[in-house]
Amino acid sequence: MRGEFRSSRASRVESRHIAVGVAGALVGLVVGLLALRGTVPLAGSGSIGQVAALTVLGCGAATAALTLSTLTRRSLPWFGGRHWWRRGIDVLGLSLVFGILGLFLTGALFGVFQQAFQGVALDRLAGTFWVALAAGAAAYITSAAAASLTGRSLATLLAAFLVVGVLASAMNASDPYWWERYFSELGEGDGLSSFTFNLTLLLTGVALVTVAEFLAHDLDRWARSAGEPAWLITAVRSLLSAVGVLVALVAVISRTVSVFWHDVVAQSLVVVFALTLLVVPVLLRRLPGALIAVTAGAFALLVTVTVLYLGVDYLNMTAFEMGAAAIVYGWLLLFIRTVSAAAEGTEERDSTQAREASPAAAAPGRQPAESSDPRPGDVRP
Repeated sequence: MRGEFRSSRASRVESRHIAVGVAGALVGLVVGLLALRGTVPLAGSGSIGQVAALTVLGCGAATAALTLSTLTRRSLPWFGGRHWWRRGIDVLGLSLVFGILGLFLTGALFGVFQQAFQGVALDRLAGTFWVALAAGAAAYITSAAAASLTGRSLATLLAAFLVVGVLASAMNASDPYWWERYFSELGEGDGLSSFTFNLTLLLTGVALVTVAEFLAHDLDRWARSAGEPAWLITAVRSLLSAVGVLVALVAVISRTVSVFWHDVVAQSLVVVFALTLLVVPVLLRRLPGALIAVTAGAFALLVTVTVLYLGVDYLNMTAFEMGAAAIVYGWLLLFIRTVSAAAEGTEERDSTQAREASPAAAAPGRQPAESSDPRPGDVRP
């Protein structure tokens, strides 16, 4: 007798990712046939890499928006249960992060290929193949990543996006010696470099607000198990949301718009984050892990780079800003991972206790069945 097998939910989700990847490849096929003319190089203006990067931008952003609006809403019900306008901002911001990160990485990859294969150029069919391959891979990877989004994966994604975006801005800067002055030099002017830098900061700020929501959800799970009050979650979420809003405002109010207000926002960002660094470990002192040690280390590193900049004049302004930003985001990433690990540990402990309790609860129910035989005193001779 042949049994009937039903595909698991994981198999159905994976099939959907593959279908999305195939759809992305078909889009790349059409775009490549329409955009490419004759024999072109792998990188540069009008190249295969440029067409592929723009196609990946569109496919990645569209795929992320579709996935975050469907699969993620089912796997993360709380993510889709807030106000529609906040959900819309989250979906839009994260979709652009996925798409633009794909744009940067695809362009860089084709640039590396062009350097590895000096002088190579491909005809229209071969170029279309690579455009389709890039679009299909981007759609598949984005669909899988967005469907399994967590606080830890989102923080890692933002770290990669911030680094790649800043590097792309620096490589396209009109002044190659921008680093001799200050970090915000990249955001001045109206060229491609400043647009890339400000857009990177803007999307990072928007996504940090979303990270705060993921973090609040994990904190809520841990707090209910640990018996912590709910106002702690609200306080931590408000501080991290304020950091995200201020990062976005640094991009919106660039030095080209207003030097005074840009500096005010930047200084406010430093103050709010310093407050976060001091308050969070105190509020969450019962949080398991090495959060206090990591915070103390981050604070010591910040003091060190400050002394190296202001005290002994070893670092210039750009090095100080980049060092402080790396320390800040490194602490934030470790903090998010600590909270997520604590929330997962709470779930594992609850499930273990439930499994241990179930046999004990079931034992009394089985007792009558084991003593159903007649007792010796009831047997007649």
